[in-house]
This record gives sequence, C-alpha cells and structure tokens, in this order.
Amino acid sequence: MTDLFSRRQILGRALSALAAAGLAGAAPAAFAAPLDAPAMPAPAPVANLRLALILPVADDPFYKACQAGVQEAVTAMGGVDLLIGAPDKRTLRNQVGLVNGFIKQKVDAIAIVPVDERALGPVCRRAILRGIKVVSFAEPMVEAGRLLQLSGAGARGKAQMFMQMLADDIKAGGDVAILAGRRGDDASRSLLSETMREWLKPDYSRLKLAATRYGVDGDDAGYAAAEAVLAAHPSLKGLLAFDPAALAGAARCVRDKGLAGKVSVTGFGRPSLLKAAMSEPPAVERFAIVNPVDLGYGAAEIAVALAKGQAAASSGATIAAGRLGAIAVGPGAVATLPPFVVNGQNFSTFADVF
Repeated sequence: MTDLFSRRQILGRALSALAAAGLAGAAPAAFAAPLDAPAMPAPAPVANLRLALILPVADDPFYKACQAGVQEAVTAMGGVDLLIGAPDKRTLRNQVGLVNGFIKQKVDAIAIVPVDERALGPVCRRAILRGIKVVSFAEPMVEAGRLLQLSGAGARGKAQMFMQMLADDIKAGGDVAILAGRRGDDASRSLLSETMREWLKPDYSRLKLAATRYGVDGDDAGYAAAEAVLAAHPSLKGLLAFDPAALAGAARCVRDKGLAGKVSVTGFGRPSLLKAAMSEPPAVERFAIVNPVDLGYGAAEIAVALAKGQAAASSGATIAAGRLGAIAVGPGAVATLPPFVVNGQNFSTFADVF
C-alpha cells in the first residue's frame, strides 16, 4: 500500500460532469484514480484548507450531482482546495485505500459517501484520531466513524412536504388514499405515523383519508393498488405514494384511465421513473426527492465549518451552511435536509440524474 500512495500526480481533467447538474463554470479539481490504477491527488498547497471528497464510484449520475454540490460550496467559500476520490469500481477496498491515502496527506476534512457504514468505521475513526474532520452524507456511517452524518429527507420532513403538496394540488379538498410500504417495516411505519400527525393540522382539514394500502413498494404494486382504490372510491381526488417505484406505477394507472389532472398523484419519487408521468397532460404535478446537489453542498459546508472550528457536531447545535441556511444537528450527530420539490419547471434538471 505504501507504494500506491507515494506516487503523486495531478490528473488534468476538468469536471465536465458538473454541467449535467447545472453547475457549469465550476473550478476544476484534482481527481484520485481507483486502486486498480493507483494514484492519489497531489497534496494541495498548505496555505488553503484541504477538503477530500470520497464517492463510491465515478460514473454514477447521482454522485456526480453530489460532487457538483461540493464544488459549488468550495467555490463559494474560497480558500479551500478540493481533492476528489472517485474510483471506477464501487468497492470497500477502494474507499479504504482512499481514506488511508488522505490520512497520509494530512487533509483537514473528509466528506464521504460510504459503501459500507460499518466496515469503513475503523479507518474513518483513524482519520478522526489524526485530527481530520470526517462527515458522512447520502449513505449512513456508523457513529464512531464520523463526526456528523448528513441525511436527506427524514420521515418528519417527508410528511410535512407530502401534506403541503397534496394541499397545493387539491385546493378544494377531497378524498385521498395512501399507498404505504410494508406494515412491519420500521421506516414505513414511522413515515405513516408522521404523515398522520401532520394531517391533524387545521390547514389540511379539507383532505379526508379514504384508504391506506400497505405493501405497495414497486411499480406493478403501485399500479394495482391505485386501480383498486380508484374502483372502491370513484370520487377520489388524490393518491399519496411513499415509494418511488410505486409512485410511478400509480401515475401510470391514472394516465391509463384518463384521470390525469383529475386525480392528484404525488409522494416521494425518482425523476428518471417519472418522465412519462410528467409529460402532457401530467399525471404528477410535483413530487419530493432528496436533492443530491444540496447533499453535497451541505456536506462540504459542514466539513469545512468543523475543520475551521466554527461549528460543533453535537445534538442541539446548528451549523451555518451557505445558501441552505442553518442546519440543525439532531441526536446521534445526525443532520437532515428537508425534501426538495420537483415540478414542471425544474424537472428537466433532475430527469437524467437519478
């Protein structure tokens, strides 16, 4: 391993992938090649704070968008040199090697999307003990291996956004059905509970729960559930799907029945699955996602703030994060961004990202 990281070179290729995430014009950064073709970014000048970004793999559009967000934040902050480790293959070995390499280079902070939250814990813990501020994002990291975890769209945030979208889509009120996940699934149960709690607010009194269908976690399941609910409730005004594939299936059902524009379909989605649903006439007016650009941007802001001693990664703290505002740190040193709403105006930005 020593020989792998004693070879330093600057790979002179610009971040052309950033244009796909809408951030053309960002400054170039040094890239780390995978261990299969070993090379690490050359150490940046010590005058600037050094932030290392470690992604699971180089050619995934979602992670390219995360990278775009990191680059946006670094460019806006100034005085920060960005080193990027984006291997060609998604392996634990590659990420462990990259973390060890950045420890050797004595970077100030690491922002990482881990491929294995537990297996990466020890090497990331070693980085922390060397004074490097480690922030994980997008995917979870065991608590001992990071100072803070930045996640996207928790149950409460999703529930709040779901009800806002339904109220916007169904202004006159009416019956709504929920297409939920499995009854025994903790995440699905938590999301349903938070949605019911949010529904009790006076702002949503015009929306009536007509039915809740469980186990709807795929395209075909979404289609079948929507078809059954529409048959049982002919006056239904809305469908709320928790699962991205189920949302796509429910939207397809509504389009097939000629009900686009008459029955609102919304929920948590994946843009690449909803191209047909968002076409004219749209079966889906808007839906919620985790914004990968915001995730990367927030992770960079937090990592730099920790490295500069401007923030604390402790429950109850808040961290200033540029255009994202103040991010609150919750229990377990986990911070969560609110969901991002995709509609007809911004759909094209995300349609080919994930």
